Amino acid sequence: MSDIDVVLWDIGQVLYQSPFERFSELEAHTGMPEGTLPRGPFSPQGDPTYDEVDSGARDEPDYWRDIEALAQETVPGLHIYDALRELGWEGRGRPVVVTLLADIPSRYRQAVLTNDATKFLGADWRTTWEYAGFFERSIDSLDIGVRKPDKAAFTAAVDLLGADASRVLFVDDLTVNVNGARDSGLQAFRFDTTDPAASVVELRGLLGLA
Repeated sequence: MSDIDVVLWDIGQVLYQSPFERFSELEAHTGMPEGTLPRGPFSPQGDPTYDEVDSGARDEPDYWRDIEALAQETVPGLHIYDALRELGWEGRGRPVVVTLLADIPSRYRQAVLTNDATKFLGADWRTTWEYAGFFERSIDSLDIGVRKPDKAAFTAAVDLLGADASRVLFVDDLTVNVNGARDSGLQAFRFDTTDPAASVVELRGLLGLA
C-alpha cells in the first residue's frame, strides 16, 4: 500500500503461540490438574478478567503475575515463562505469520515494539532470537522506559525508526495497544490470536500481498 512504509510488530501472542495455547501442555508437564490455568480469549465460557486486560481496564503484567501465583499454589516456585521455554515455546512461531514476515521486506520496512520480550525470550534475546533477521530494529519497553499503550512508547519507536507515524502500521493482539497506536497517529491492526490465519489473510490484503 502506498500509505505504509513500516510494519511495526508486537511479538508475544502475535508471532508466537500465546501462553494460553500451551497451558494444557504446561499443566500436564508440571502435574497441575487440567484447567487449573485460565484460557483467556480461548475460553469457551469467556474470560472477563482477560477482557479487562484487552480493554486496558486491568494491567497486563499484574494479570500474568496472578496467573503465576495460581500456578504456584500447585507447583511451588514455578515460573510460567521459564516453564514455557523448557517446552520449546521459542521455537514455535506461528508458521502463517513467519511466512508473512518473510514476504514483507520486499515491500516494507519491518520493526518490533514489545513490552516484554526480555521476560519471555531471555536477557540475551537480541543476539539469540530466531526471527531477528526479519526486523531492522527491535524496540523493547526496557529500552525506552515506557510501555505500550502509552503514547510515549509509540512516539519513541517512530522516532528511533526515523519514520512518519501516519505511515506506520502497528500490529498487536490487545485492543488497548491498537487504540493507543491510533491515538498516537499510527495506523493499527488488531491481530486475532484465536484465528491467526484469518488475521494474516486480512493483513496481506491491507499490504497488497494477497
